[in-house]
Amino acid sequence: MPGTTRDLLEGTVEWQGCLFTLFDTGGVIGPSEDPMRDSVAERMRKIAGAVDVLVLVVDGREGVLPADDELAQELRTRGVPVVVAVNKTDDHRARDRVAEFHRFGYTPVLEIAAEHGLGLGELLEEVVSLLPEADSAGRQVEDGSDTAQETRMAIVGRPNVGKSSLLNRLLGEERALVDSLPGTTRDTVEDVLRWHRRKFRVIDTAGIRRPGRVAKSGKLEVVSVVRARHAMAKADVAVLVVDASQGVGRRDASIAGEVEAAGCSVVITANKWDLVKGKGPEFVKE
Repeated sequence: MPGTTRDLLEGTVEWQGCLFTLFDTGGVIGPSEDPMRDSVAERMRKIAGAVDVLVLVVDGREGVLPADDELAQELRTRGVPVVVAVNKTDDHRARDRVAEFHRFGYTPVLEIAAEHGLGLGELLEEVVSLLPEADSAGRQVEDGSDTAQETRMAIVGRPNVGKSSLLNRLLGEERALVDSLPGTTRDTVEDVLRWHRRKFRVIDTAGIRRPGRVAKSGKLEVVSVVRARHAMAKADVAVLVVDASQGVGRRDASIAGEVEAAGCSVVITANKWDLVKGKGPEFVKE
C-alpha cells in the first residue's frame, strides 16, 4: 500500500565486516492523499543531507515516472554518491525496462528484487565501496556485549495519548512524527537513550484500538498493531501511556492486561497532566 512508511526507520547493517547505519524513508514525491506527506518529505530531505550514500529505489515494472525524474534531480544537489536500485526485477516486465533508468545519469544502476532478496549482495557491496574510508575500514563488527546490556523499553497505549511525543522528549529530538491525527505512527520507531550510565532501547509503537475497530480498518492497522504487540513481547519494561484528561478506560486496562501477559514489567504514565492540574483532587477519584 503506497504511503505505508511515515517515520524515519533506522537500523545497523553488517556486511563483510563493515558496519553502517541504514535509514528507510517514506515515499516523498508524486500524488498522495496522506495528510502527513509534507512532514514525511521534510524528514527525507533532512536525512538525505546527512548521509554518505543514497540509494534511489524505483519500481522497474512501472518504468520511469515523473516523480522518479523529480527525485533524481533533487538528489543530485546533495553532493553524495547515488546508487539506483531497480526493484521487482524478478518480473520480466521490470527487467525489460531497466535501461530506462540510465537516463538519470547515475552509476551504477542495479537490479534487485527486495521481497525475494535478489541482488541485495551486489547492492551492499556497492554501498560499502562508496562509504568514506574511515567508515568502511574503521567500523568493524563488535562482539555485541554492549547491545546485551540494553534495557528494552516499549512505549504502548491507545492512539493519540502522546506516545511519540514522549519518545521525542526522552531523546531530545524529533525522532517520531507527531500529529493530532490518531494513527500517525505505523511502524515501531526505536532509538538508544543513555541515562546515568545505563543504556535503554526506547521503542515507540502504534496505538492499539479495540480488536473490532482494528479489523475493520484494513491490513495497514492490523500489521501496525501486530508490530506493537511484538515490541511488547520483546521488551523488558513497557511504559503504558494514558491520557490524563480522559482518565483510564477499558481500553487502557485491556492493554495493561496484554503487557502483563507479555511478561514484562510495566510503568503507567499519565500524560497531558497539565490539562487537568486545575481540576482538583476530586477529578482523580472520578
